[in-house]
Amino acid sequence: MSAIAGVLLLAGCGGDGGGSAGDADRSRAPGGTGSAEGSWKIVHIDKRGSGTVEAVAAAADDAIWAAGTDQGVARPDPYLLRYDGTTWRRTPLPAALGGRVSQPRLDASGPDNVWLHGVAPAGGSRIARWDGTRWRAVPKPPVEGAVGSLRAFAPDDVWALVGGRAAHWDGARWTATSLPAVANRLDGSSGDHVWAVGYRDSGPGVGGAGGEQTQPAAMRWDARARAWKLTPTPAFRFPDPVPPEPGASLDGVLAVSRDEVWAYGVHSFDHGETPTGPATERVLLRWDGARWRQEPDADTDPCLSRPPVAHDGAGGLLLERHRFRTADGSCRKVPWQRLPATGAVTSGGKQQLWFEGVVRVPGTKRFVGGGKVYVMQSGNPLVLPVVAVFEP
Repeated sequence: MSAIAGVLLLAGCGGDGGGSAGDADRSRAPGGTGSAEGSWKIVHIDKRGSGTVEAVAAAADDAIWAAGTDQGVARPDPYLLRYDGTTWRRTPLPAALGGRVSQPRLDASGPDNVWLHGVAPAGGSRIARWDGTRWRAVPKPPVEGAVGSLRAFAPDDVWALVGGRAAHWDGARWTATSLPAVANRLDGSSGDHVWAVGYRDSGPGVGGAGGEQTQPAAMRWDARARAWKLTPTPAFRFPDPVPPEPGASLDGVLAVSRDEVWAYGVHSFDHGETPTGPATERVLLRWDGARWRQEPDADTDPCLSRPPVAHDGAGGLLLERHRFRTADGSCRKVPWQRLPATGAVTSGGKQQLWFEGVVRVPGTKRFVGGGKVYVMQSGNPLVLPVVAVFEP
């Protein structure tokens, strides 16, 4: 059993969770959590107050990072969690960020390349990088706006979406490049295979009599041409009579390999202008190395009707709302064990587990998720920040 599969299960459930700033959490998991195979196992929980784990990054089996935010306090400063193979330790955000941020986000390509960024109070982003020993400040990209999506492939190969443009870090400075369409998210399987997805408001399938105002856009970085290029994607159109302000876009992307990329979004319209109309359609596109195709079962498949969030490196996909699709296409719901009735958690309350981010541990088939457990109970509802682990 690996370090995270074994030690983690004893390292973070119960007691006071993260403790105060700088405290290490070594508490043993309470009975009832983490006993079933193939389920989400809560490995860290902070029962001191309300909040959520907003981001998670897995640099290695013994180097897991997460960022959380307390709620219900006068000054809800975000904090960091770090797992070193034995304990979870909670600390304030590093001074290298240069001040407070909201919406903390993380990404990592290895133990010596962990990136942390968040939105500064006056706008824009603050960015810091862990080099394996310490956090160091990183200048913000030369573009107005906050970093909306960041993907680190190496210390000298990082891409980010900022203010409608793409920015690349080469280890010393940022270089901004234009995008041929509006981008919402960015991902890649390597620094040579990077995608940005969103929507376009011109070109095939846009405009005309009652036509769609936007169509999905998928852009690939062409390293040789040093430019982002649109790739053809399926166009969408509602049948006549066309509802008001129709449009299709992509909201997320998951790059598995150079020959397997998933992009997802919606085809919808302004529901406020008409009481009736066609149902919103799910857009789920798959790149096979040569072209994009719309998945035919995006609205009906119990797994593919949900956005994919991570892959296990062996053909399996993890999707939103606790679904896992195996390499052979079968779909199953991933269970999780309720928190035991201890402390402020009562036996009669309903519980829900929600994730803000999920990543795969490098070199394994394990997933790490950061989020919260809602405990809906009379008189004292709780929102508890948690980190959980799942291995198919």
